[in-house]
Amino acid sequence: MSSPLLPNEPRVAKDGVQAALTARHLLPVLAQFEACLLYLRAEVDPVLRGRLPVKLGKPYPLGQCLEISKAMQERLATVEEAEVPPDAAVGLRALRSFQRAGGAMRQVWGDLRGQYFQNAFQIGTLYVDVSNDTVTVTKPKVEVLPFEQARFSAIRDYRHFARVAESYWGETAYPNHVLPQLAPHCPLVMVNKSGRIQLRAATDYMLALTRSQAFAPSEALLRDEPMPQEVFERVRQALQGSGQVLAPDPAQGRQLALAQCRRQRGAGAHRSPAAHEAVIREAQAVNQALGMRTNPSNQTSTENPMSTIKIDAIDYPLDSLSPEARAQLQSIQFVDAELARMQAHMAALQTARAAYVAALKAALPAA
Repeated sequence: MSSPLLPNEPRVAKDGVQAALTARHLLPVLAQFEACLLYLRAEVDPVLRGRLPVKLGKPYPLGQCLEISKAMQERLATVEEAEVPPDAAVGLRALRSFQRAGGAMRQVWGDLRGQYFQNAFQIGTLYVDVSNDTVTVTKPKVEVLPFEQARFSAIRDYRHFARVAESYWGETAYPNHVLPQLAPHCPLVMVNKSGRIQLRAATDYMLALTRSQAFAPSEALLRDEPMPQEVFERVRQALQGSGQVLAPDPAQGRQLALAQCRRQRGAGAHRSPAAHEAVIREAQAVNQALGMRTNPSNQTSTENPMSTIKIDAIDYPLDSLSPEARAQLQSIQFVDAELARMQAHMAALQTARAAYVAALKAALPAA
């Protein structure tokens, strides 16, 4: 038997039920379903852009995959067929029929193609990304693929998390040998290129990952060599007077962090909902203090707006483009969106054909 799903874990059940429901309800109208998602994305974009026009120095929609995914999930739950165009209404009706029949729609988070952390939806056996343009703005806003073709996987352990964080966020990972009491739940200290330090990772999935294994994933990372003295001192200095219990030095911090894994495991902290909630609150407080005291520019999410497009490894400010260049960019975006839609539709039809062949074989009389 497979293990229970963790919160937001991207994984398709192997019992075939979701595949059959996807083939029956969604694959025949995949283009209309995508049209529905694109229509709703056009609705939520102005609202979200007005709410948070810039996040961490980047203009909407860059870096806002979670915000977009949540807004789209809420809109899908409330929109009526009469509110959308006829083709989008067909896709919406199919989704509702799929869900009534037992089809699963889950928000998932994980490693996208070894390069990014991504929030998306797993709808039956489909990978549905309604924020596909939050890393590269020229990509289509929506991507729908058979899940096995999306190259979207669950984070396996903290080393996997650190590799993606380095690629995506430009952060360097160190074992948390400075805050031993938080180390079983948050075993990573991450430093970005500007020097900003954060404790990782008090998210539902990462917490569930280590708690489901009684802190073994955290312990595996915390056994590494003591964190560098320079990073250790910067964290200590930033958190002085915060009320946090700080290790006296990296070597003792390593021993204390590992001892905390054993102690909290023995006390059953990995099974305690109260401990889970307390860690989230404490980690947020720590990161707020670290963000204020280790970010050299102390930027807020609305400062230094930037809007660029990368072409041949060169960043061009969008406001510097001529009207002709902007028109060509829009044409490229349209063609890319159409190509992605056609490729996704072809892939989905291939999946549907395989499902129908399997159903036919099951229906044939025994030889």
